[in-house]
Parts: sequence; C-alpha cells; structure tokens
Amino acid sequence: MTTRRAKDDSVFHQNRYASSPEFERGLIATSVAKRVSIIDDKADRELLWFLQYLSRQEGGLAAVAGDLVKKYPDGIGTRTMVEIGKAGSKIYNADEVRRIRNSLPRALRCKFPLRGEKNADIAHLSRYYASAQLTVDVDDLLPGTDNYLERQALELSEQEANDLLQAEKHPNSYPVDMFLELCRRAAKQGVDCRVALDSSESNNLEKELCRLCLDPAWNPTDGGPWYFAGLIGTLREYHKKWIEEKSSVVVTAVGKKVYDTLDYTLYSRSLSLMEGNARLGKSFAARAWCLKHPGAARFVEVPPGNDESGFLRALARGLGTGSSLNYKLGDLKEKVESVLLTGDLLLVLDEGHRLWPTNLRHCFPHRINWVMAMANAGVPICVCSTPQFIESQKAAEENGWNSAQLTGRIGHYEPLPAALDVRDLMAVGKSVLPEADSVTLRALAAYARTSARYLAAIESIAKRAKYTAQRAGRTECSADDVRTAMHESVIPSDTKLVRTLEATRKRKPGRPAAMLVPEAPAPLPEVLDGKNPRIKPACSDPTNRIAALV
Repeated sequence: MTTRRAKDDSVFHQNRYASSPEFERGLIATSVAKRVSIIDDKADRELLWFLQYLSRQEGGLAAVAGDLVKKYPDGIGTRTMVEIGKAGSKIYNADEVRRIRNSLPRALRCKFPLRGEKNADIAHLSRYYASAQLTVDVDDLLPGTDNYLERQALELSEQEANDLLQAEKHPNSYPVDMFLELCRRAAKQGVDCRVALDSSESNNLEKELCRLCLDPAWNPTDGGPWYFAGLIGTLREYHKKWIEEKSSVVVTAVGKKVYDTLDYTLYSRSLSLMEGNARLGKSFAARAWCLKHPGAARFVEVPPGNDESGFLRALARGLGTGSSLNYKLGDLKEKVESVLLTGDLLLVLDEGHRLWPTNLRHCFPHRINWVMAMANAGVPICVCSTPQFIESQKAAEENGWNSAQLTGRIGHYEPLPAALDVRDLMAVGKSVLPEADSVTLRALAAYARTSARYLAAIESIAKRAKYTAQRAGRTECSADDVRTAMHESVIPSDTKLVRTLEATRKRKPGRPAAMLVPEAPAPLPEVLDGKNPRIKPACSDPTNRIAALV
C-alpha cells in the first residue's frame, strides 16, 4: 500500500507523530540475534544481550554511555594514550604528541600543531606515518631555522610568510587534559560528519554501542572506538559490577530453590516447572535471578486469557522484538522464535498456570503446545506457577488431551516450600525497612505469618510507614510510623477484607450482606524469644497483641 504522508498545512491529526524517532527505544532483539549468531565467544554474546537489555530500560544506551564516561575516566583515550599512560595533570612532549596525533581522525590532527608545523604539513606527515608505520622526526622533513624563515619570507607572499611565522609560535608540548577533553567530547557529542573521513569516526559512544550490537563488521577484539580504546574491557567490568549491585537482595528459602532451579535450567537447556503457593516470593526471586543474568535470561509474565496473540505480544515486549498492533500473529511468532532459537536466552514464564486455557472443554492448549515446541528446539524455559498448573493439566487429561507429551518434556520439577520461617520473614522486613529494629521486624514477621497476604502484608506496612514519614517531612521511618501503619491502616484493612470475603461466602441468595454478622478474624501470632523466634497463638485481640510486639 502506498505510504500516506500529511502535509504541514493539512488538517491536524494526532497520529502524524506516531512514527517519530523519539518514540523508538532500545535495540530490536531480532537484529541483535542476527549479530550474535555470527559470534563464537560465549562471553561476547552475553555482553551483547546485556547491552540489548539495558537499551530497553530507562535512559537506554545513552544512560549507559554516560555511566561509562563518568565511572571509568581511565578508559577514555586513544590506544596510544593508554599505552603512554600519563595522567591528566601531566604533559605530552613533542614526540608523544606526534604519536597520539596520528591515532586521531585526520580532521582532528590539526588541532595540535607543534612548533614549525602548518596544517598542510601535519596532514602530509600523518599520511606518511600511516603508510610507513613508523615515527619520523619532524625536524628532518620541515625547515625550522630563523635563517630559513628570513630567506624564504622575501620570496613568499605575505599570507604564506605569515603562516610560516605563525607556525613558529606553536608550542613544543601539550597538556594531557587537552587530549582527554577532546576524547570526552567525542564520546558525548561525536565528531562533525563533514570533517570525519570515516563515518564510524563521527559516532558518539551511544551510537558506537549500537554498532557493537548490530554491525557484523564491528570486531570486539579491536577494543573500541578511537576515543575509548578499552571499551570492551570496560564494558565487561561494567557488566560485572552491574550484576553485583543487583545481587544485594534477600534470598529466602524459597528464593534459594528458585535460584537453583533456574541455574540448572540454563545449564541443561531444558524445560523446568516450579510450583509453590501464592505470596511466598517465588516471582520476586525469579525476577531477581533474571536481573542477575541480564545477558542470559528474560522474565515474562504470562497474560490472562486464551488468545495466542496476547501471549506472543507479551513475549515480544519481554524480549524486545517490538509488539506493534500492526504486526500479524505470524509476524509476532516469527520474531519471537527467531530470538529464542539462538539458544542464548533462558525464558522465565511467571504465572505459568495461565498457559492453560480457561475453558478446557472448548479450547485447545495452544500456549502449552508452543512451549513444548520451543523445548523440543532446545530453548531453555522455566515455568513458575501456583498449584493450579497441575490441576489444569489433570483437567486437560479428563477432556482427552495427551498429558504425557508435556510430562515427558519436563526436565525438572521443583515443588517450593509451603511457608517461610520467621528468620526469612524478618530478613524480608529488613530489606524493605532497613531502619527498623529487631522488635519491629519480629512484629512484621509475626503478622505476615497470620495474614492471608503473607509477604504482601510486609510490603503494605512498609509503604504505609514510608508514606506516613513523608507526610511528616522525614526521610526515614521510625518504629512509631510502623506501629501507626499497622494499627490504623493495614490491620483494619486486612480485617475488613477477610470479613467481607467470609460474608460473601456465607451469603444466601437474595439476602443482603448487611444482615450477616462476620466472624472474628483468626488470632495473630506472638514472638516469644528474640534469639530463637517461635510462634504460638496468644490473645484473641489483634490490636493489643501487635501493640505488645511493637
């Protein structure tokens, strides 16, 4: 179909801006997959997928480039500057300036003339150095004595004579900071394309990172662009520290099981299934593991519903292939599979019970069949689900579906613990409220053990306490803030929710809810020993018991 474009003086339409490049964020995973497919080194492939993941985050690769320049100032510079190894406060002598100047783009070499040199002479010498692959003393090629200038000035035009006299005013050395500033400016802004002979020389660091992930001619062994010679080594260090920062999360007993299962799934390149009760932190642990492996895994929450297009669009968003509404189902499927079939990425599917259709009598499990097909092709997949997954599988068996096909492809099944101990709950509380004391943490753990929302109850209390502190003009929460959050917000809210649900279950047809008298909620636990926390039921008034704990 012919592309339609609106003229500037036409009727205003909002969608005229829909194709603006400002809306494009991140590298397309299908293009990165093609680039990765021709790289043999596993570490290099993981590094490129790491950059592709960061390109889809806030700030994109521009933020990554800014971090590299800010956090690794020693990596800025040409290869020759790195070899010389002088700090910014020192001076480059004439011989060092000639060596470094020859590693700059030709248009930038004239910015650092030495005594007796003209711009044309610098360009000529740069070409000579490039062809001869050696360093020549400029005094052997350029006349520089006063007698020569006085003798030639009579035979030259006034402009040429002024050029020669001006050349004698150039310095014999340059500060290191001048070269470093040139490299930093090139990393941030690039070089004007009109003065750069090679288009790649004009790229700033953000565009160079894009080239690294997309251009098959970009060789990682070259090190980096002219202004950042050690880029690849710096990226590896940046990758390592990024993972270390993401590893500072609390790992509970459930989290350890999740980590072990995902490690094995990535190693064995198989299909795994994890099952556990809701609100125990299995999804949080799976997401945290994926953050620690940004070059090897992608986390996707399976959307509800039976449609295949919604499922594929969720996968496309998680992988970064693009999920435009203009894509047909076949296009989405092809894009997603082209990325996964490289075998580099482990696909973690959260809320895995949604892979089954909601009505097994009238629907075929298309999503399950797709998962099995990818497992057959060697794509590592881990399904994280509640016990509903096995229940849905049994229901599918009753309706004639061959469950053995799925069971035979599951390489590992991991049942997760049914509950967390007090120490894990206190550790979770410490992670969301670092300033809380041990008494407050024990109270949070005690309430979480009896709340139907479990870990979500701790999160709710922490958010309410922080909100209370913020309204009071403080940046940190106190024990009083936590106590207020529990007494005045979370506990009353949870109690009302439980009573409403119970009343709904007991309500008879045609009878209004106001006529029902809900039962009292279950008593809250009490922490007896701070060193060895134990739980036992105490009084039936939750408010008094929480007050005693906090």
